[in-house]
Amino acid sequence: MARQINTHQQWLNIDQAAEYLGVSRRSIINAIDLCKSKIANTDIKLKKFGSKTLISRTSIDNTIEIITDKKKAPHMGGVV
Repeated sequence: MARQINTHQQWLNIDQAAEYLGVSRRSIINAIDLCKSKIANTDIKLKKFGSKTLISRTSIDNTIEIITDKKKAPHMGGVV
């Protein structure tokens, strides 16, 4: 169980983002990896805080679809 998300919180850790979206922690990690390698999810804003990766809550809200599988990435031959 992730730490509770307050209404004004702008940056989420991986566990909070997974809970916020209703997906697994592994799915969020896959989405972050695709974002870092610029394959997909390029609209998601990430920042490092020490060894932790934080995800912008507003960028999650503004993203229509978050891709978690490299095979489904648009320019990798997959269909979204």
